[in-house]
Amino acid sequence: MARLELDAHLSSVGTARHWAAGEFLRTGRGGDAAALGVLELLVTETVANAVHHGRGPLRLDLTRDGATGRVRVSVHDGEPRPPVLRTVGPRATGGRGIALVDRLAAAWGTDLEGPAGKTVWFDVAPGPVLAAA
Repeated sequence: MARLELDAHLSSVGTARHWAAGEFLRTGRGGDAAALGVLELLVTETVANAVHHGRGPLRLDLTRDGATGRVRVSVHDGEPRPPVLRTVGPRATGGRGIALVDRLAAAWGTDLEGPAGKTVWFDVAPGPVLAAA
């Protein structure tokens, strides 16, 4: 497992994305460009949500399951309220972060930790990203 501690600042979003991509490549998944793209997008969305709706400090964990090839990313913040899956109109300028996680992650969820906050996690699986609709 690899861990990164972050402040709840907007600049942490890019730092988290860059770090997670480096860890992903370090785990030997460098040839899986689709999974890397999903990982980068979903790290961006979940860390941005933690910065905007949570409380710092933030913690980002990345683990790889050697048996399945899945990579799990966990983002912890100090806000105990869970994220909300929203349906927004085509002209909305926000509100799609968790919808992207829901659509692109192999699995995702939230672990509520009472007053200590929550951890939002998602798994990125190797291979095709989107199933046929």
